[in-house]
Amino acid sequence: MVQQTLAFRLQDALNLSGIETAQYTGWAMMVSAASILFMQMVIAQRFTGPPIQLVRWGGGLLLVGTVIISALDSWGAVLTSMALIGAGLGLLMPAVAAGASLAVGPEEQGSVSGLVSACPAAGFVLGPISGGFLYQYYQPAAGWGAVLILLIVFAVTLRPRRDPVLSQT
Repeated sequence: MVQQTLAFRLQDALNLSGIETAQYTGWAMMVSAASILFMQMVIAQRFTGPPIQLVRWGGGLLLVGTVIISALDSWGAVLTSMALIGAGLGLLMPAVAAGASLAVGPEEQGSVSGLVSACPAAGFVLGPISGGFLYQYYQPAAGWGAVLILLIVFAVTLRPRRDPVLSQT
């Protein structure tokens, strides 16, 4: 919901023109993408622990970044939050794929891979609908709604797991 409503939020919070909004949104998304790339190439590739650790770290970074952008008050806050959101996603995406793959047997690998690959697409379908709806009625609701969802998901990752392969700490 954050990425899909970012341009609206930037324009409203920073009093930007249409052209400035496009430019600022492009820079913010580039910072996020660069952060994703860095985390995947430098950190996630070299990580040797269980996937749940990257899920927790990535979820934490994503949560902090989403809180910052939800309380948006400056361009610096936008760049910081987008870097943190990107860092979180950069750790989360490969960790979720690895954890899902380790959680099933060889006969289920294709199914779980398809499901994991479909999740981001579902977010890009549901995000604009839910984020736009919330933003229309109360501008901060989209960001804080994302924070609430992330808090719930993050809390679930803190529960002890029964599968030792996935939850070794």
